[in-house]
Amino acid sequence: MTLLSPAIFTKLSILLLLPIVFAQDGEFQPKPGYFPATGDDINAGGIFCISLRDYGKYTKDHPAGVTGSESPKAPGAVTSGSGPYPAVMISDPSLPNHTIYAPKTPPGDLSMPFISWGNGGCGIDGAGYRNFLTEIASWGYVIAANGAIGGSDGSRQSKVQDRRDGIDWAMKGGAKKYGNVDTTRIVSMGYSCGGLESMSVAYHDDRVKMLMLFNIGIFMDEKRYLLQEIKVPVAWFVGGPKDMGYLNSQKDYALLPKTLPAYLANLDTGHCGTFAATNGGKEGKAAVAYLNWQYRNNATSKAILLDPKAHGSLVADQWNVTYKNWA
Repeated sequence: MTLLSPAIFTKLSILLLLPIVFAQDGEFQPKPGYFPATGDDINAGGIFCISLRDYGKYTKDHPAGVTGSESPKAPGAVTSGSGPYPAVMISDPSLPNHTIYAPKTPPGDLSMPFISWGNGGCGIDGAGYRNFLTEIASWGYVIAANGAIGGSDGSRQSKVQDRRDGIDWAMKGGAKKYGNVDTTRIVSMGYSCGGLESMSVAYHDDRVKMLMLFNIGIFMDEKRYLLQEIKVPVAWFVGGPKDMGYLNSQKDYALLPKTLPAYLANLDTGHCGTFAATNGGKEGKAAVAYLNWQYRNNATSKAILLDPKAHGSLVADQWNVTYKNWA
């Protein structure tokens, strides 16, 4: 397992913009009114990301390795998650170059949404966020993370197409061995470069019904017009003012289509988040609550997200929360 130390986070974030060559003519050049057919680009993270040459320009005031008061002091224990369906991390030969997180035993008739996950740095180690993803899976979700277990060697990054491959696999029934997977409820979710990649995956793909983005926002103001093409609810979970995603996520939140439901929460972790903590720490709790509110219509989870006075609310957990177009 790859532990999420600040040093590793720094390396991953430096990798965030390494270019990956797609079968396209060149790098996406933003121009208001120009909307490419898909989110693919020669840069890792797709059309919403930036190139390596621009990395220093956009991150100089918010270094990747900075932590905060809520950052884990050390990696947490590896568990099967805290949910009712103990989960496992496995390789599945039917989906190469991915890692699956799912309940160990198919949970009867429970309808399980499918989650496509993108790693920090658009890396290809599917085990890099094990604690966090296992926690989510233990509540009855099936996740396909980019990369094989231990697959990151620094030689390349994931592509938007890699994420699309996982969704195609689920749509064709590849995930049914893990239980009753509901492919009408597909979430594109990721951290840092993987979050921008998630936006690129959701762009012009109506199979994706929800976006969950961790510790990231669009770097280039010139690309924010692309938010006009985001058609699904978006949730950001960000690391506060020390996080390179802090100001950018605020700009993105403000510029989403006016009627689109959106949720923005900040916790003082800097860019590193709480993924390495036992069960993914406070970001794991927040992600599960959001998913269970959205897809299980769970009133307790909704209160955790929206009611500061509720028992176990995110506000009580020191998150700063804002949202719009949610009742």
